[in-house]
Formats: sequence, C-alpha cells, structure tokens
Amino acid sequence: MKKRTSILVFLALFLSFLLAGGTSSGKEGEFTQLPSAQGIQPLKPGEKAPLFTIDDLQGNPFSLESYVGQKPVFLFFWSFFCGPCREEIPLINRLTKEYSGKGLVVVGVNLDGKEMAKAIEKFKEQEGLSYKIAFDVLEGDSFRVADPYGVVGTPTLFLIDKSGTIRYSHVGAADEGQLRKVIEEVLKD
Repeated sequence: MKKRTSILVFLALFLSFLLAGGTSSGKEGEFTQLPSAQGIQPLKPGEKAPLFTIDDLQGNPFSLESYVGQKPVFLFFWSFFCGPCREEIPLINRLTKEYSGKGLVVVGVNLDGKEMAKAIEKFKEQEGLSYKIAFDVLEGDSFRVADPYGVVGTPTLFLIDKSGTIRYSHVGAADEGQLRKVIEEVLKD
C-alpha cells in the first residue's frame, strides 16, 4: 500500500508539474507547486522548526534534533522531476562546499520516495553533489516533514539556527546574495 501511495504522489507531482508548465510565473521565485498545497503557508522566520527523523540516501537516520544546540541546518525540499529544483541545485551545492566546513549542515529533503533512491544516487554522483540527501516519508496523505513545515512547492528552503529557530524561509529560486547574508549571520551566532 505504501509503495502504491508513493507512486500516486509521484504521479500527482509529475502531472502537476506538466499541467502548470512546471513553474509559477517569473524567474525569481520559480517553483513547482505541490498538488495538495491549497491554503498552506510555509513556516516563517522566528518560528520553531519541527523536529523530525527520516532516512538518508544510504538508509541511515537523519534527525534534526541531533543538531539543535550544535549546528545550523539548511533544508532544501526538492523533487527529482522539478525543473526549478534542478536549476537551484548548483547554488545549493556551492553553498554546501563553502559553508559545511564552517559548521553548516545541508540536507536535500527529497519528496519522491525511496523508490527513487537508485536514480537519485546516480544523479548525485553525476552532478558531484556534496550535501546529504534524505527522503521525506508519506504517512497517509501527509508528508512527515514537508507538511509540518508548510511546504507548498519545490524548491522550498529553510535555514534553521543552532537553537532550532527558522531564520530563513523561501519558496522558489532564492536570491543568492540574500541567502549568503543570512547564512553568514547564522554561522556567527
């Protein structure tokens, strides 16, 4: 049943992508809207980040709670089939390479399901991605991580400081300068 539900979610995302032309309007803020996003609002800076545990690409658990009080965490919600996500990936990879040595943890939270693990592993190798990839889990009609964060489309970005507070929240293509500024601020805290 879970596999069937994951496939249905994948098909819904893919059809939504095709029907919507793949994006919202305009380059700045481009994103692929999730089919179930009507009336949902992403969490905003100043709100506490919901804690979660999901498996990474290698099947190891990734727990946000283990970083609270230790390191800031940058979450990048994405789908393999999202054109705007693929455009954002080089930026996320550059930021990972630049800031992971300074204490930033970067995690790409994939919404496609573990059934896509082999394709995503191959994509990660081909693109030379250096950030951790973890899979959100569909539980009934809700994603374990994306729904509590109010993810309405992909890409969606959240920067969480050491205290577990969201400091940056953005749907769509990010402004690199603004994002770097917030990362620098969070790393100084």
